[in-house]
Amino acid sequence: MQAPNRLARRPFAPLWPLLTAALLGVATLSACGSSTGSTATTGADPLTFNLTSLPVGYVAEPYEAPLVVTGGTGPYGFRVAAGSLPPGISLSGQSLVGKPTKTGAFKFTLETNDAGLRSKVKEYTLNVNDLPALALLPTLPTGEIRGETRIPVTIAGPRAVRAARLMWTLPKGVTVTRVQPGENGGVLFWRQEGQTLSVSVGFKAIPRAGARVMLVSIRPNSAVTLSATGLAFEARDGTGKLLAQQGMPTVPGAATPVANPATVPASSGTGTSSTPATPATSTPATPAPATTPPSTTTPPTTDPVTTPPTPNPPDPTPPENDTPVDPVPGPGTQLPSTGGRA
Repeated sequence: MQAPNRLARRPFAPLWPLLTAALLGVATLSACGSSTGSTATTGADPLTFNLTSLPVGYVAEPYEAPLVVTGGTGPYGFRVAAGSLPPGISLSGQSLVGKPTKTGAFKFTLETNDAGLRSKVKEYTLNVNDLPALALLPTLPTGEIRGETRIPVTIAGPRAVRAARLMWTLPKGVTVTRVQPGENGGVLFWRQEGQTLSVSVGFKAIPRAGARVMLVSIRPNSAVTLSATGLAFEARDGTGKLLAQQGMPTVPGAATPVANPATVPASSGTGTSSTPATPATSTPATPAPATTPPSTTTPPTTDPVTTPPTPNPPDPTPPENDTPVDPVPGPGTQLPSTGGRA
């Protein structure tokens, strides 16, 4: 009786481990099936440099290029893994900053690391050029325009510019409908007189090279081709010092128009302005001829002037002796000297 009982109990002992293993297997299979689509969400995305290329730098001009990275787990660290940065440029935080001091094409490799110790490298080339001349440049459409068109105006070689003025002679039949501010400046004033557009703009901060400083909207009456030949401009720094100028016939002579109106009414002509000066100088010369007529009467003038002194030295001695001796000839001849006697 005991043997059959042992045989009856024996199967129950190993059943629990088998059932447990079976249940665990089912749970594992179900878990594996649900994680196939969620692998990307549970783990971090791979590190990626969003900046594909670096903006151009200019000698002695402020430079800044933020480095943007996605994926991984922040915060991120950066270092120069190979090559060298341009002289004057350094890696500060997550940006390349500084003022380049030398032209050239500088190749280097940047490496970023995240909090999960993942890393990513990327090679860049930073081109440093000489600063171009300061200029306001409209980006004109190719060919004719027939409807309302917006013309962006950019700045090259901004240097320390804080204010600029633009004058643009547009083709006949073109009307300016609006002028909008650019990236970091506000249009202070604009107007159109005839076919000439005048715009004055100020900058809150020095714009970057190539920045858009204004957006001009125009509407032609008929098909027309735009040209920049009639465009003039000037640019000044914060103290009002002139940095660059092209055209602007009224600006260089800003003092001249003020001086010209003063002279024009007075002389009513530039040639006449010298004429009044001539009479002024000739007037003193005219009195000189006035004294010349006496010199023309030199015979009478010199005779009385020279005669009295010349006869007086010899006459005083004889007349004084003759006057008491000859009273008869004295009165008729010596009337002037008798007058002296009375």
